[in-house]
Amino acid sequence: MPRGVLAGILLVLAGLAWWDAPQQWALEFLDATLGQAFSAFAIAKGLNATISVLQSSTIDLQVFQVSPGEALDPANDMIERFSWVMFAATGSLALQKLLLGISGSLVIKLIATLSCVIAALAVLSRKRHLGTPWWQAGLLRLALWAIALRFAVLCVALASGSAGQAFLDDSRDTQMAQLSVTQQQLAEVADKQVGGDHEERSWWQQFKGSMEGWVGGPITSVTQGFDAMTDKVIDLTMLFITQTVLFPLGFLWIAMRLLRGLGRLR
Repeated sequence: MPRGVLAGILLVLAGLAWWDAPQQWALEFLDATLGQAFSAFAIAKGLNATISVLQSSTIDLQVFQVSPGEALDPANDMIERFSWVMFAATGSLALQKLLLGISGSLVIKLIATLSCVIAALAVLSRKRHLGTPWWQAGLLRLALWAIALRFAVLCVALASGSAGQAFLDDSRDTQMAQLSVTQQQLAEVADKQVGGDHEERSWWQQFKGSMEGWVGGPITSVTQGFDAMTDKVIDLTMLFITQTVLFPLGFLWIAMRLLRGLGRLR
């Protein structure tokens, strides 16, 4: 690459280090995704609590007890694991937000600007008929590291947010809305089951009344909707893993490859 072009790129990057608009865009992407992750985590914990209430319901027959809610064990286990995934997703987003704030700090901006300006001056001072002196190569490497500190996390956050907005947001919002409806329906069933009639009755009346309450209640409702709920949970798990882990790692790899390529052009 011609010396003037490389020096110009370095000077442009030195100026871009102080441009705050991309920082705000990246923060907006992260905040929006973080809000969705918190909402999904809240839905998961609500489902977990509701199913736990249904599991605790028993039919007291004086001689023995029946616990129809034990049939909900697979659903409860799946939702509990989903809540852990969502907790990890929020942690990943919070870490990205922290690193983004560090990369946009005054110290990092100054380091990036000074490194790029010094490296550009070193490139322009290099004589054509000579190779690159070791100290000039060192200044270029220092400038590349400073560029990575300033722009790598920023570019990754912008790219991940844009890709998520383009490919994942609509599907994620739909799945979350449907899962929220399921959570509300189960909560209503749990309220009815817990707040049932507690008049003194014979064991046969208790058994008959309790079984009538359960038929068409939580067991039937969850059994009928279990496949759909499973699909929603699996889809949301993959969507959040893609946006909070796979996208950032993939775009970070691309950014580092580009920086290494820029380092060879001297």
